[in-house]
Amino acid sequence: MPRYRVTISGQGYEPMADLVRVHQVNVLHQTSRHRGQQRYTVDAIADDGAIQKLIQAGYAVERHEDVDEVGRQRQQEVGQGNRYATS
Repeated sequence: MPRYRVTISGQGYEPMADLVRVHQVNVLHQTSRHRGQQRYTVDAIADDGAIQKLIQAGYAVERHEDVDEVGRQRQQEVGQGNRYATS
């Protein structure tokens, strides 16, 4: 099941803290932003099932890239072998 980088928005500090405490969402460090009027956003990693549960719980979720696919693409950019070895 693919995992996505998502931006989650919610009303108030407690519901945002519940992302980790109750929903066990993998929130990315130092991404919390206060948007005024008790509105907060954070970036996180979540799969389709978690995204649906968050939406049903009243959070706004914006889906971004598939982090697994991006990781596979970046691995293709890495060189092969030991570039420091002398032959």
